[in-house]
Amino acid sequence: MEQPGAAASGAGGSSEEPGGGRSTKRSAGSRAANEEETKNKPKLNIQIKTLADDVRDRITSFRKSTVKKEKHLIQHPIDSQVAMSEFPAPQPLYDERSLNLSEKEVLDLFEKMMEDMNLNEERKAPLRNKDFTTKHEMVVQYISATAKSIVGSKVTGGLKNSKHECTLSSQEYVHELRSGISDEKLLNCLESLRVSLTSNPVSWVNNFGHEGLGLLLDVLEKLLDKKQQENIDKKNQYKLIQCLKAFMNNKFGLQRILGDERSLLLLARAIDPKQPSMMTEIVKILSAICIIGEENILDKLLGAITTAAERNNRERFSPIVEGLENHEALQLQVACMQFINALVTSPYELDFRIHLRNEFLRSGLKTMLPDLKEKENDELDIQLRVFDENKEDDLTELSHRLSDIRAEMEYPFDKLENSFSVCCKKWICG
Repeated sequence: MEQPGAAASGAGGSSEEPGGGRSTKRSAGSRAANEEETKNKPKLNIQIKTLADDVRDRITSFRKSTVKKEKHLIQHPIDSQVAMSEFPAPQPLYDERSLNLSEKEVLDLFEKMMEDMNLNEERKAPLRNKDFTTKHEMVVQYISATAKSIVGSKVTGGLKNSKHECTLSSQEYVHELRSGISDEKLLNCLESLRVSLTSNPVSWVNNFGHEGLGLLLDVLEKLLDKKQQENIDKKNQYKLIQCLKAFMNNKFGLQRILGDERSLLLLARAIDPKQPSMMTEIVKILSAICIIGEENILDKLLGAITTAAERNNRERFSPIVEGLENHEALQLQVACMQFINALVTSPYELDFRIHLRNEFLRSGLKTMLPDLKEKENDELDIQLRVFDENKEDDLTELSHRLSDIRAEMEYPFDKLENSFSVCCKKWICG
């Protein structure tokens, strides 16, 4: 009985050798495939964080494209996505999953990429006509670039120098701003941040904005509250305004700016005709907010301008009119006229439009218009023409309204007169 068992054991033993041979062949084949795949992969020396599933879903949302997220308001607490006290350690550029996406994932990511690049429909059209291979390559580059922009490079000791040789992640900028830096170091940080807000995708701005916007406003408020401002303080104010302008140059940033109650008031307080370059940027920002903001944005904006003027015991529109008086700053004059037109044409009610226009005219605009019209500048001429045309349109509408009121008031008397004539005729004729 041992022989069958031994035979079975021998059979089992003999069957293991072929299996072992096949395993060896599979292992060799696997190594060859891995070597071939390694050769085909791009050889990049950049070391950044690997995109984990949850991070990739948060950045690209291609698995949740059907879910419409609610708009987020400004949140001052620390963003829970990235810890402030510890920055992620650099890791490989991207993992194998970013190269093995399904066709649907690639197309969904491609749409997300164009949205993240803040492209309008006109610029999206030619990209959509690209072949699938090109789209796949662009998506892979997008994933790796997005990971790099969020993680950034680990920098110790803050910014290196004024030339911004190091690239900070969005959360490292938050760390710098929260550390209370000031003067030249703050100026270098803000200049670097302005470049990052301008050049990085919307997802980077989103990641920075969860706490970064509140910190920018904190710094701006602190500078505005200083009774004696040094030259470096004015430079930092200007850089802060430039950062805010770059931050709101997308739907997310604009939504966050409007979601913070301090934004409009601090921008209104920062209007200073003595700093023409900064004031030009501010009135451009306020003009854009007035035009594309929410329905009640005009009331909020006028309230902020009024509050800022009351702090200095001035008429609320006098700083804007003073900006028009600076004949050496042509761009400021154009921006101020554009802002005036944005404010005056925004109300739906005719009476309100006339009221705002007359308030500007009483503040000194009326005496300045002839001199402004003598300047030979196309941009300024356009804004002056818009002002005059809207004034004429409102006067025409007012004239029609008065004519209608007059007709309505005359109609009862005409009817009464006709009735009285009929009665008299009947009485006379008996």
